[in-house]
Amino acid sequence: MPKDPSESLVRSLFVRAEAASLPPVRALLRDAGLPESDLREEHMDAFFVSRVGDEGIVACVGLERFGDTALLRSLAVRADARGNGMGDQALQTMEAFAASKGVHRLCILTTTAEPFFEARGFKRCDRTALPASVQASSEFKSLCPASAVCMFKDIP
Repeated sequence: MPKDPSESLVRSLFVRAEAASLPPVRALLRDAGLPESDLREEHMDAFFVSRVGDEGIVACVGLERFGDTALLRSLAVRADARGNGMGDQALQTMEAFAASKGVHRLCILTTTAEPFFEARGFKRCDRTALPASVQASSEFKSLCPASAVCMFKDIP
Protein backbone atom coordinates (compact mmCIF):
# COMPACT_ATOMS: atom_id res chain seq x y z
CA MET A 1 0.00 0.00 0.00
CA PRO A 2 1.41 3.43 -0.92
CA LYS A 3 2.57 5.66 1.94
CA ASP A 4 0.76 8.67 0.50
CA PRO A 5 -1.60 9.28 -2.43
CA SER A 6 1.13 10.82 -4.61
CA GLU A 7 2.91 7.46 -4.83
CA SER A 8 -0.05 6.01 -6.73
CA LEU A 9 0.36 8.73 -9.35
CA VAL A 10 3.92 7.64 -10.08
CA ARG A 11 2.69 4.09 -10.58
CA SER A 12 0.05 5.12 -13.09
CA LEU A 13 0.53 3.72 -16.57
CA PHE A 14 0.37 5.38 -19.92
CA VAL A 15 -1.70 3.56 -22.51
CA ARG A 16 -2.43 4.27 -26.16
CA ALA A 17 -5.23 6.77 -26.52
CA GLU A 18 -8.42 5.89 -28.35
CA ALA A 19 -10.55 8.11 -30.56
CA ALA A 20 -12.85 8.65 -27.58
CA SER A 21 -9.91 10.18 -25.71
CA LEU A 22 -9.94 13.25 -27.95
CA PRO A 23 -12.38 15.45 -25.96
CA PRO A 24 -10.72 14.91 -22.55
CA VAL A 25 -7.24 15.27 -24.10
CA ARG A 26 -8.26 18.55 -25.71
CA ALA A 27 -9.69 19.76 -22.39
CA LEU A 28 -6.47 18.84 -20.56
CA LEU A 29 -4.38 20.66 -23.17
CA ARG A 30 -6.60 23.75 -23.00
CA ASP A 31 -6.28 23.78 -19.20
CA ALA A 32 -2.48 23.54 -19.58
CA GLY A 33 -2.41 26.37 -22.11
CA LEU A 34 -1.20 24.12 -24.93
CA PRO A 35 -2.37 24.08 -28.57
CA GLU A 36 -5.21 21.67 -29.28
CA SER A 37 -7.28 23.23 -32.04
CA ASP A 38 -5.68 21.10 -34.77
CA LEU A 39 -6.09 17.74 -33.01
CA ARG A 40 -8.41 15.20 -34.59
CA GLU A 41 -9.37 11.62 -33.75
CA GLU A 42 -6.67 10.21 -36.07
CA HIS A 43 -4.01 11.96 -33.98
CA MET A 44 -4.95 9.75 -31.03
CA ASP A 45 -3.07 6.86 -32.72
CA ALA A 46 0.16 8.55 -31.60
CA PHE A 47 -1.04 9.73 -28.19
CA PHE A 48 -0.70 8.11 -24.80
CA VAL A 49 -2.85 8.92 -21.79
CA SER A 50 -2.76 8.16 -18.09
CA ARG A 51 -5.77 7.77 -15.86
CA VAL A 52 -5.79 7.56 -12.09
CA GLY A 53 -8.73 5.65 -10.72
CA ASP A 54 -12.02 7.24 -11.75
CA GLU A 55 -10.49 10.70 -12.18
CA GLY A 56 -10.29 10.43 -15.96
CA ILE A 57 -7.25 11.46 -17.96
CA VAL A 58 -4.67 13.20 -15.78
CA ALA A 59 -1.77 13.25 -18.26
CA CYS A 60 -1.13 12.88 -21.96
CA VAL A 61 1.65 13.02 -24.51
CA GLY A 62 1.54 12.98 -28.29
CA LEU A 63 3.82 12.58 -31.25
CA GLU A 64 3.69 13.92 -34.79
CA ARG A 65 6.08 12.01 -37.02
CA PHE A 66 8.04 13.36 -39.99
CA GLY A 67 10.22 10.48 -41.15
CA ASP A 68 12.96 9.82 -38.61
CA THR A 69 12.25 13.12 -36.83
CA ALA A 70 9.16 13.65 -34.74
CA LEU A 71 7.55 16.54 -32.97
CA LEU A 72 6.83 15.76 -29.35
CA ARG A 73 3.67 17.61 -28.63
CA SER A 74 1.04 17.95 -26.03
CA LEU A 75 2.88 16.62 -22.99
CA ALA A 76 0.54 17.77 -20.25
CA VAL A 77 -0.12 16.78 -16.65
CA ARG A 78 -3.18 18.04 -14.84
CA ALA A 79 -2.20 20.78 -12.36
CA ASP A 80 -3.17 18.81 -9.26
CA ALA A 81 -1.15 15.78 -10.41
CA ARG A 82 2.15 17.56 -11.12
CA GLY A 83 5.33 16.96 -9.19
CA ASN A 84 4.87 13.20 -8.93
CA GLY A 85 6.93 11.96 -11.86
CA MET A 86 4.13 11.73 -14.40
CA GLY A 87 5.85 14.12 -16.80
CA ASP A 88 8.96 11.94 -16.72
CA GLN A 89 6.88 8.83 -17.23
CA ALA A 90 5.07 10.45 -20.18
CA LEU A 91 8.36 11.45 -21.79
CA GLN A 92 9.91 8.00 -21.27
CA THR A 93 6.82 6.35 -22.72
CA MET A 94 6.96 8.55 -25.80
CA GLU A 95 10.71 8.15 -26.29
CA ALA A 96 10.29 4.36 -26.29
CA PHE A 97 7.32 4.56 -28.66
CA ALA A 98 9.17 6.93 -31.02
CA ALA A 99 12.24 4.70 -31.09
CA SER A 100 10.04 1.68 -31.90
CA LYS A 101 8.70 3.61 -34.90
CA GLY A 102 12.17 4.44 -36.27
CA VAL A 103 12.35 7.99 -34.93
CA HIS A 104 15.89 9.13 -34.13
CA ARG A 105 15.26 12.74 -33.13
CA LEU A 106 12.50 14.31 -31.07
CA CYS A 107 11.91 18.03 -31.24
CA ILE A 108 9.67 20.35 -29.25
CA LEU A 109 8.49 23.91 -29.12
CA THR A 110 7.88 25.27 -25.65
CA THR A 111 7.10 28.58 -24.04
CA THR A 112 7.10 27.34 -20.43
CA ALA A 113 8.86 23.99 -20.03
CA GLU A 114 12.43 24.58 -21.24
CA PRO A 115 14.00 23.69 -17.84
CA PHE A 116 12.01 20.42 -17.69
CA PHE A 117 13.16 19.31 -21.13
CA GLU A 118 16.73 20.59 -20.73
CA ALA A 119 17.10 18.49 -17.55
CA ARG A 120 16.08 15.46 -19.63
CA GLY A 121 18.64 15.86 -22.39
CA PHE A 122 16.94 18.23 -24.82
CA LYS A 123 19.10 20.96 -26.34
CA ARG A 124 18.10 24.33 -27.76
CA CYS A 125 18.28 24.77 -31.51
CA ASP A 126 17.19 27.20 -34.16
CA ARG A 127 13.90 26.28 -35.84
CA THR A 128 15.67 26.29 -39.21
CA ALA A 129 17.91 23.43 -38.04
CA LEU A 130 14.98 21.02 -38.21
CA PRO A 131 13.75 19.29 -41.38
CA ALA A 132 11.48 21.33 -43.66
CA SER A 133 8.64 18.85 -43.05
CA VAL A 134 8.70 19.66 -39.32
CA GLN A 135 8.91 23.39 -40.01
CA ALA A 136 5.83 23.07 -42.24
CA SER A 137 3.72 21.53 -39.44
CA SER A 138 0.83 23.54 -38.05
CA GLU A 139 2.56 23.56 -34.67
CA PHE A 140 5.55 25.38 -36.16
CA LYS A 141 3.72 27.52 -38.70
CA SER A 142 0.85 28.88 -36.66
CA LEU A 143 0.00 27.24 -33.35
CA CYS A 144 3.14 28.04 -31.36
CA PRO A 145 4.40 31.60 -31.19
CA ALA A 146 7.68 32.58 -32.84
CA SER A 147 8.99 33.23 -29.32
CA ALA A 148 8.67 29.53 -28.39
CA VAL A 149 11.97 27.81 -27.66
CA CYS A 150 12.87 25.06 -30.12
CA MET A 151 14.65 22.02 -28.65
CA PHE A 152 15.68 18.55 -29.78
CA LYS A 153 16.93 15.27 -28.38
CA ASP A 154 18.50 12.39 -30.28
CA ILE A 155 17.16 9.03 -29.17
CA PRO A 156 18.74 5.61 -29.78
